[in-house]
Amino acid sequence: MTVRVSIDRDVCIGAANCVTLARGVFALDDDNIAIVIDPLAADVETLRRAEYACPSGAITVTDEDAPPADDA
Repeated sequence: MTVRVSIDRDVCIGAANCVTLARGVFALDDDNIAIVIDPLAADVETLRRAEYACPSGAITVTDEDAPPADDA
């Protein structure tokens, strides 16, 4: 499975839950906003835990192998 990890920097509050749960994937920059440094440094389950633990909902983990949603 190929996943994409993204952070909405306008929403991130710098709580660092993602850094604690998935060290190596996430870090805080000089402004204390999360950044993705290596999305392959953790398994998908760990990435999902970090996504759900984000208090502001700034992290999105998407399955790039999934078919597009049917809007009909």
